[in-house]
Amino acid sequence: MDGGIPVRTIFRRRDSAAPRTLDIYDIAYLAGGPRRVARTALIELRERGAIKFIGSRVRALRAGDPADHPIERALIKQCHPVGKDAYSAVAEVRYGPEMKKIGRQLASYGLLGRSRQRLTPAGERVLESAREEALPKYVFDGLAAVQDERLRTAVREATPYQDGLGASLVRMGEAIEDDDEYDREMDSVSDSASASDSVSDWGSHSGGGHASCGSGCGGGGGGGD
Repeated sequence: MDGGIPVRTIFRRRDSAAPRTLDIYDIAYLAGGPRRVARTALIELRERGAIKFIGSRVRALRAGDPADHPIERALIKQCHPVGKDAYSAVAEVRYGPEMKKIGRQLASYGLLGRSRQRLTPAGERVLESAREEALPKYVFDGLAAVQDERLRTAVREATPYQDGLGASLVRMGEAIEDDDEYDREMDSVSDSASASDSVSDWGSHSGGGHASCGSGCGGGGGGGD
């Protein structure tokens, strides 16, 4: 996948001699779907000083800030030059072509099923291997791993569990951490309100370097919309 994200997981499919490399946003997708990718991008860009939260808005601080990945570039484009409502900016990226491409590629690698809603056994092994790398904890554990309370709140409100009523509940402070469920927009609001951010969004699974999964990482469902 294109982009300059330095930490990569290397794995090899059984049916291919060529190794595949996964970056931080691929791993975030495996750990928690599109919502985890969006949250990871917000945190990464904020920590690098590329974006700033101002109330409910997010703004790119300087034109032409370097972005290492298509997801980051898409997000910066949404909030420059005057800023944008954070929820709206993230929604454009969360459901945009860059995000869909990640899902398609992971499915084509045999790491996600056709619906891209569940990890395959190969995807589970790759995700577990990635935990040995020097990736930020929030990639795997969600907002529970973010110590900055203001950042945690801003990111949560920009990436609520679902649209409509669910989003309103989050913004009103009536919904609590919900990262133990995968990013399925049709799940009930009550499920969102009873969850905890300390568990992977997939529900049943939980600077440099890489993990090599070898030939055992292959298999699983193929890609497609």
